[in-house]
Amino acid sequence: MANKNKKKIESFEQLAQTQQRRRPAPAQEEPAISTMLDEFEMWMALNWKKAIIGVCAFAVLVSIMIIIQGAIQRAELAARRELANAGSIAELEAAIAKHPNNKAADYARLRLAGDLILAGQPGDLEKAREQLLAVASSSKSESFIKIRSALDAAYILEQLGKKEDAAVEFERIAGLAQTPEDLRVEAAYAAARIFSGLDQMMKADAALKNINLGAAALGSATVYSYWASLAKQLDEKLHPKAAAAAPAPAEKPAEVPAEAPAEKPAA
Repeated sequence: MANKNKKKIESFEQLAQTQQRRRPAPAQEEPAISTMLDEFEMWMALNWKKAIIGVCAFAVLVSIMIIIQGAIQRAELAARRELANAGSIAELEAAIAKHPNNKAADYARLRLAGDLILAGQPGDLEKAREQLLAVASSSKSESFIKIRSALDAAYILEQLGKKEDAAVEFERIAGLAQTPEDLRVEAAYAAARIFSGLDQMMKADAALKNINLGAAALGSATVYSYWASLAKQLDEKLHPKAAAAAPAPAEKPAEVPAEAPAEKPAA
């Protein structure tokens, strides 16, 4: 029995040795990986100080960027608060001069223009127009606000007595592709109104052609129909159309009542 067990153990040992011979040596399995790891460990042993310094420098750079971004945001918010809290004309002018490129600066300029117009002091209309033109040329405002500001600046030109310049500006705004329809019809009507007052009828007619006068039939339910109705009234004033009067029907002669038959004398 002991001999049989001894033979089994020997056979197992032989099988293990055989499998060990068939298995590739570790150096033959992953020579590339082992070499790379060894080289990296060697590099780290020699340059660990440089590696740590590089990581620290990157961390410092990221921290600086975060701090700068936070500072910019805080400065942006502080500038907006300053522009929003400015109350008087002098405060608005100072805040705009200090933060001319802030996103809230255009709204401050519109407020300043309104205050200057209400103040009515000599030179205030020119200052208000400058603020409106600054908004009209701003890259931070929406298209509608820019066109609206340009229109209001043209109205100020008219108030300053520069009517032909105002009419030309209204005509230019009406011809812009980016002008919304409601503002386009307003600008075209304003140009036609001023040109007609200056006896420049051809220019007035050209401006009226940019308006759908048929929209006036809708009444004042929309902004476009409101300006179209005014334009139609102006067109009728410039080109009165005499209604073709149809000849009145001839009056029939009055009928003469027939004479009553003479009564016979009584017998």
